[in-house]
Amino acid sequence: MIREVEEAVLESLRKGLSELVPPENIIIGEVDQKKTKSISLLNTGFTVEEQGIGGSGGVKKEDVVENLDSDGKKKDFKLTHKPLRPLISLESPAGTLKNDPDDYSVNYAGGLISFRTPPEKGKGNVLVKYYIARASGETRNLKFILNYSLMIWADNPNDRSSITLEAIKVLYRERGNLAKRGVSEIRLIKGSLAEVGTKKVSMIEYLVETIVKIEMPVPPIEKIEIGKI
Repeated sequence: MIREVEEAVLESLRKGLSELVPPENIIIGEVDQKKTKSISLLNTGFTVEEQGIGGSGGVKKEDVVENLDSDGKKKDFKLTHKPLRPLISLESPAGTLKNDPDDYSVNYAGGLISFRTPPEKGKGNVLVKYYIARASGETRNLKFILNYSLMIWADNPNDRSSITLEAIKVLYRERGNLAKRGVSEIRLIKGSLAEVGTKKVSMIEYLVETIVKIEMPVPPIEKIEIGKI
């Protein structure tokens, strides 16, 4: 997860700063002072917050796909499980989507599909996709708040200042694209000058947020006991 976030940030910097810093000089880890110009992204720690009421991000439903045989005469087809409302899709034959209620109706309590007219004869000629009426697991969301230092080095102090300012602009401009890559928020905390060996580097500190979903299986209820109090 952390690696994916870092790669998304690096890709934005390499693209946005390509005219100022060679892309291969923008790396993860310690700043490379052997290069005339270089940028490094360094993770300095993280915290985790559980999201949602009671830590629950919702219930994950399990989808089922069934291929049912048709004899060209019968209209009613029994599903293996009771489906949740509505069906995801119903095709007959495969690739030809049918509509409810024009082409068929569903008895959700009984798990029964009734066609208006019999489907064409064929093995697996009725394709049904639906959610089963039980939870397969609980999903919890964890918000990771990652601390990053962006260290910028250049032989020329004026170049270092220019690169630092442009790096800040790039990461603000790229917020939308970063969100698509799982970076829900990126915030500039502060900037400073730091000494690395005998050299000075610009250091920009960021907080980066990303959401991680964890699926937690729900064990079946095997026994219920009712006792007197």
